[in-house]
Parts: sequence; C-alpha cells; structure tokens
Amino acid sequence: MGRLRVAFFGMSGQVSVGALAAIASEHTVAAVIQPRARRREGGRVRRLLGGLARTVGLSRPRPLEALRSAHGFPVWEARSGTDPDIAERLHALQPDLICIAGYPWILTPEVLAGPSLGAVNLHAALLPRHRGPLPLFWIYYHDDRETGVTVHRAIAEADAGEILGQVSFSLQRGFPVDQLNSMNGTRGAQLLGVVLRDLAAGRTAPRPQDEALVTRAPMVRPGTAMIDFATWDVERVWHFTAGLFPRFMEPLTLHDGTPIRYGAVRGYLREPHEYQPGTVLRAPGGYDLYCHGGRVQLAAGG
Repeated sequence: MGRLRVAFFGMSGQVSVGALAAIASEHTVAAVIQPRARRREGGRVRRLLGGLARTVGLSRPRPLEALRSAHGFPVWEARSGTDPDIAERLHALQPDLICIAGYPWILTPEVLAGPSLGAVNLHAALLPRHRGPLPLFWIYYHDDRETGVTVHRAIAEADAGEILGQVSFSLQRGFPVDQLNSMNGTRGAQLLGVVLRDLAAGRTAPRPQDEALVTRAPMVRPGTAMIDFATWDVERVWHFTAGLFPRFMEPLTLHDGTPIRYGAVRGYLREPHEYQPGTVLRAPGGYDLYCHGGRVQLAAGG
C-alpha cells in the first residue's frame, strides 16, 4: 500500500508529539484529533489531563501545536470518546488507519473498525503490564527493572489488543521520570514507524496479550499515600521517591503529625536504626525518612 492516510488521536505530550512526527515523515496525516479543553462545567477535561501530566512526569514537551502548524494538518477537537461529530467526520474521511498516542479516551468500536487497516495505539509500557492511563507511575511503584513501549491493536478495552511491536530496555534505579518519558517518546516514534511500514506492506505478525500477566495503571489521586513502609526496603523507597520527584511526592509527616514538603531526594544510606519504617526526622538541610535497612535523605522544600 505504501503511503498511508492516517487519522491521529493525541495531545501535547512527548509520546504524542514523537508519534505524530514519525507518521508525518512517511505517511499522510489526514486529520489530528485532540480533546477539547472545556473551561465550563468545572474544567473537567483540563483537570484530568493536568493531573495525568503531573503524575506521570510529562515535562514541558515540544508543543503539538507547533508540529501541526509546520505541516498544516487539519485539526479536529473532540468533546468525548463517543463524540458523534468525530465519528461522522471520520466516516467521511475514510483514512487507511487510526493511530492513537496519549489520547485520554477509549474510542467506540464503530470508530475503531472504520479504517481498512483498523486502529493502533502506542502505549508507554511493556503490555500486558500497566494497562491504563498512568503507566509510568506504576512502573516505579511496582519496582520494574525493565520497561519499554508497545504498539498494539486498539480495541474497545483499554490497552488490551494484540501486540504488533514492542521494544524493551533496562530502567536504571532512581532514573528521573521526565527522562524516561523523553526516551519513550523517541523509542515509541521509532517503533511506530516500523509497525506502520509493516502494516502498509501487509507483513504484521500480531500476538495476543497474556491475560495472566496483566497489571493495571489507574489514576492516582494527588496526596494519596503509596509507599508500603511495612515491606519496602530503603533502596526501593529511594528509587520510587527519587524517580517520580517532583511529579509525584509521597505525603509525609513528622512524628508529631506536622506535614512536610521535601524539595529533592538526595540519596539513601543503608545502615541499622531503631525507628519505625516511615518515621521522618529533621536533619541538617532537610529530613531523614527511615525505612527497612536505612534512611532516605530528603532536602527541605520551599
């Protein structure tokens, strides 16, 4: 088939921007569909997307708008995942393929099945691990030593379709989530380019996901305590807090219940101590967070 006509669903994040650039380099972007940010009705969409960015570590990316302007892509704004106007316009457009990257809503089966080549999604995790909107957070939470990106068939169930391509790599301990997000953008774009060439040539080899290996990556309410001090070792606590800082900060209090706000995660020391895991004490320039096997050193926050 060669050059594909692609309808792209995404938003301004590094994975979305990288995916759109990869598509545009070899194929025709027939339309870019993004969520409409509502100012009324409490700004629910803006709060949803803002919370997502804060939690998974989306640093300030190259704006999707700049890429759209440079190429002159037609841009549509969707009111929801079931927006009938978008479905009608897609039916008239008749793209060869729908490509999704970082889009917050699940599309309807009718929309997904419309193009001749169906729909694919780029997900920032090694599916079937971490299905859901916050894979980066849960990668750190579950102490994964390996991560990666996946391109899979998009179906009505989130992140559950057959895998078309996957790239894995080691995750360094305490690796900043912003840098991981950037790596996912680069490697995801490269992988998507390969998968789209395979789809155009009719040489894909899809494989089903193993449902026995599924883990979930749901939204996390800001301020929720997540560290399991009863079982986590000091190195794991350091990896989790250092890797996700400042996109997610564990709520901590001093022994008298006074909340603290830390400004950095300096490191950790493995040493014996007499304190209950989860105890926070003041230290020069910040705090010591005591855990099994040692303490995590935190700088004072502003």
